[in-house]
Amino acid sequence: MSEPMPDDVAEFLRRNPDFLHRNPDLLTVLAPPGRDLGGVVDLQRVMVERARQNNSELREALQHLLEIGADNQTGMSRVHDAALAVVGVRRFAELAAIVAGVWPERLGCDGAVLAFETRREALPAAPGLAALGPGRVDTLIGADTARLEGGLDSGPPDVFGAAANMVASQALLRLVPGPRRPAGLLALASHEPEHFETGQGTELLSFLARTVSAQLPALIDPPEAL
Repeated sequence: MSEPMPDDVAEFLRRNPDFLHRNPDLLTVLAPPGRDLGGVVDLQRVMVERARQNNSELREALQHLLEIGADNQTGMSRVHDAALAVVGVRRFAELAAIVAGVWPERLGCDGAVLAFETRREALPAAPGLAALGPGRVDTLIGADTARLEGGLDSGPPDVFGAAANMVASQALLRLVPGPRRPAGLLALASHEPEHFETGQGTELLSFLARTVSAQLPALIDPPEAL
């Protein structure tokens, strides 16, 4: 394919005055004119400004990606450590004690609770366990498997007890204990309003809920124990 003649290029640009605006990347390959052209547009200045803007946007995007990567890596490491802590536990009370006593520090939150739709007297005398009324899990989470909320004045008292007034954000994750076992949820709380937020990804936290759920059939045996 033969190269276009200079006059053809010039004529094309005259007919399409916004061509460089629509193709700003060409400014980085064009040879700029000098600065002594009188009324002629100073493309050199335009190119420098465009380059500065692009570089600034790239730096901001890179920083954002680095922050996301660091946050994801930290989150994955925390969830991995927390999950390993409960795999293979032999007693229901031991599971609850780890969730309530170990997980908050490992996950960077302030509280963690396992709550089940059962009578309070059916639960072991262990920290981190809450009894809920029938249908309460669906009321709190809806039809979803997880619900994250921020900017709260308090959390649900039947889940967090006396600490409910200190809850500014929460993550409620549905547990699936198995057939004939009561519905339940894993509840995480923070005093920071933006620690958990609506729209935040739930993949890592849902993995934690599945890990807990996988332990429950062996720990709630017979199923009617709760």
